[in-house]
Amino acid sequence: MKNLVIVESGAKATKITEYLDRNFPDQQWEVAACLGHIRDLPDDENAVNPQNWMDLSWKETQKGKKTIKELRKICKTINTVYLATDPDREGEAIAWHLLSDFSEKKLLKDKEVKRITFNEITSSAIKQAINSPREIDQDLVDAYLARRILDHLIGFKVSPLVWRHAPPAKSAGRVQSPSLRIICEREIERDKHIKEEYWPISSKFNYEDFVFDAELTKFNAEDLKKNPISSEKDMKEIESELNSKEFYIQSIETKPQSSSPNPPFRTSTLQMTASSFLGFTADRTMRAAQNLYEAGLITYLRTDGINISTSPNTGEPFSEENPGPPPLQEIRNVIVEKFGDKFLSDQVRVYKSKVKNSQEAHEAIRPTNIKTFPENINLGQDEQKLYTLIWNRTLSSQMSNSQHERKKIVVCSKDDKYVFNASSRKTLFEGFETLSKKDSSEIIEFPENLKENENVSLVEFISEQKFTSPPNRYSEASLIKKMEELGIGRPSTYASTVKGLRDKKYAYGAKSIAPSDLGRVLNSYLCGVYKEFFIETKFTAELETELDKIAEGSISWTEVLDKFWEELQNYLNKKIDGIPLNDGENFKTRQVLDLLNEELEEVIFPRDESGKFIRNCPKCDSQTSLKKGKFGYFVGCSECKWTKKPFDFSTTWETYKELPKELGNHPDLNEPIFADMSINGPCVWTMRDDKKIFGSPDEDENILDIGLNRAVELIERDSGENILFIEENSGIPIFLKNGRFGEYTEFDGFNKASKLPPEDKPKNPKVSYYNPHELDYENKDTRLFVLKSLRVLGFHPDDKRPIGIKIRKPGKAFKFVKFIKCGEKEVECPNNFYKLEEIEQDSLIKDAFSIDQYEKL
Repeated sequence: MKNLVIVESGAKATKITEYLDRNFPDQQWEVAACLGHIRDLPDDENAVNPQNWMDLSWKETQKGKKTIKELRKICKTINTVYLATDPDREGEAIAWHLLSDFSEKKLLKDKEVKRITFNEITSSAIKQAINSPREIDQDLVDAYLARRILDHLIGFKVSPLVWRHAPPAKSAGRVQSPSLRIICEREIERDKHIKEEYWPISSKFNYEDFVFDAELTKFNAEDLKKNPISSEKDMKEIESELNSKEFYIQSIETKPQSSSPNPPFRTSTLQMTASSFLGFTADRTMRAAQNLYEAGLITYLRTDGINISTSPNTGEPFSEENPGPPPLQEIRNVIVEKFGDKFLSDQVRVYKSKVKNSQEAHEAIRPTNIKTFPENINLGQDEQKLYTLIWNRTLSSQMSNSQHERKKIVVCSKDDKYVFNASSRKTLFEGFETLSKKDSSEIIEFPENLKENENVSLVEFISEQKFTSPPNRYSEASLIKKMEELGIGRPSTYASTVKGLRDKKYAYGAKSIAPSDLGRVLNSYLCGVYKEFFIETKFTAELETELDKIAEGSISWTEVLDKFWEELQNYLNKKIDGIPLNDGENFKTRQVLDLLNEELEEVIFPRDESGKFIRNCPKCDSQTSLKKGKFGYFVGCSECKWTKKPFDFSTTWETYKELPKELGNHPDLNEPIFADMSINGPCVWTMRDDKKIFGSPDEDENILDIGLNRAVELIERDSGENILFIEENSGIPIFLKNGRFGEYTEFDGFNKASKLPPEDKPKNPKVSYYNPHELDYENKDTRLFVLKSLRVLGFHPDDKRPIGIKIRKPGKAFKFVKFIKCGEKEVECPNNFYKLEEIEQDSLIKDAFSIDQYEKL
């Protein structure tokens, strides 16, 4: 009997074939990959018929065209088809598509079709899957159909309005848009934050030559966490008073403390922990996890389950008659073998998921064989780090608690006016922390003879000015946690959602995700138009719940779609200023900008010195508005053409009113100098050789306080030129210059920005630093290094001017463009220029300048 097993990824095929041949030697097996979805809804508005949800126009995907042809050929030669796509909703849909295609092509006559799933690529899991096939779960398929149609409707009904009303934004999404809203709402909180000064106070106390730190927590019975010291004057008064006080130990409190291990990983917690401990993006984590899964090292990576299998192991070298211990028992055995009985939890730890919706709940992410120790395998760098993280988390989940002794000491002045707190945490037993080394801080142990009512002396007073901080931006880890809490998205979509926001330029950053101006404008447009619809996190979470209920078979998928379509129609026909939203002829930019002005008025218009926003132009008192220009959105006045960047609060309305301000003439250039506002913030500028030259004030300088002499200093500092060396072939000097964006090296139009290493932390080995101040320009190799850093490739045979690669970013387009440059002439070249063979690069250079030869660097 010949069998075909269809999986999603070709990387699994070899290992699965090996297990099948070993477990079922009397049968013939062929394992083929479908490479994901073989067909999908095409980019066509008519692919979905809202009058009949079953009337769907499917089209083969680009990859699917070739793949399905190969699978059809194989299908003609076999007796049984096993659909072994992934064990989740999307995997079920792929199996359904394969079955539909084979049925439509009449390839299944006298053939059996079986659906099988496995959560790990091991001998026992494959054997168990073959022995327990099932039918395709139509409820899961219906949930997929509902999800796909919902996404298609938003994509083809809402996105065209987005293109028209909020360009260059490209799309809205069922999960993407609420996620963007979460990021934007946090940014608004940050924008509204008004920093407040405070002075935390701590002191060092001495008891019999033992010095310890303590924090001032109460002053005149007032809690300083709620009402901190708010001025330097108050701090100085306290310092003066403390120096004349006597202190004693009011109380010593000792408490035992126990910490429990975390449960094994599910998809979201793996992404969060990899972000926090390894610095991985969610997308990078999932790529590495996919490789580990396909190598048979971990269980399925898209899951919200946190349980570990208790089923006996029947794979080799075990059998059904002589099964091996279940994975959970194996984990507990390894703990005893490696660390001893005292590190094993007294009872088996059973974890319960707190995830609101768990329709894709499988086993937790764990090593398929806990005895495959991280130190004994050789993987790629990312895979090695991630496997170690998963192995440690899995093992620690069944280990004993860590035990600590926490001691709290209260130090008071003799009149009880001042109260200080000091604390220590002493590890008594590491327990599971022996794996994570969670408590790596220096242990402070108070002397055993330290007793209540003992006198201590103040030896040092410590205080510094601080300001309250706005709420932190979301990191990838905290954003995924928030999405999970709100019920937005699924384990399989968290990574792609966050990556999609960055790819579309709606947000940027991973450790601190900030919305772009485009992202904030798009979010405000969607909030203004689709209030209480798909932009709402609550609405999206409820929709996810309904998809889960479809998967359970408790509600009809067509009813969910009918309800959504009715609501969508109401919003598409919504009127603003009496004009329907989808009336492309009459609904103009003016209506959109009015809506955005209303939504964004607190965060785009300048504020006065009291913090109140003002819509009137600081120059002519006309009303200002958000506007769309060639390079993006800005706030401007139609009357006098005054402009400012949106979402920028570094300059007050009163300052804008005073600028530009003439400061006098430059003593050498005899040109007027102005204090002004540029696209990069406050600046001073004048003219030299018909070109503006700039100077930027320091962060603590007010632009209105800068006089003529200081302005000249700033311009000389930021626009001065220093010759580093004369290039010997061309005789052209290489300069060190300062521009609007900072310091850079310049050579005949080729530029290289300085990249200095951080002063307060170690160098990042992944960053290519360029510090022109530390280079020895007398050295020939150094000069060659500088030319290569400037992307110079050689010199023209006639005038000896440098030939090289110039990278430009036209306007605010998202794509950089490479040019071959020599003098004033620039010819566009392929973006993969540096990946081409040397002979191909030479040919492009010679063709660009019509030369037979050039002097290579």
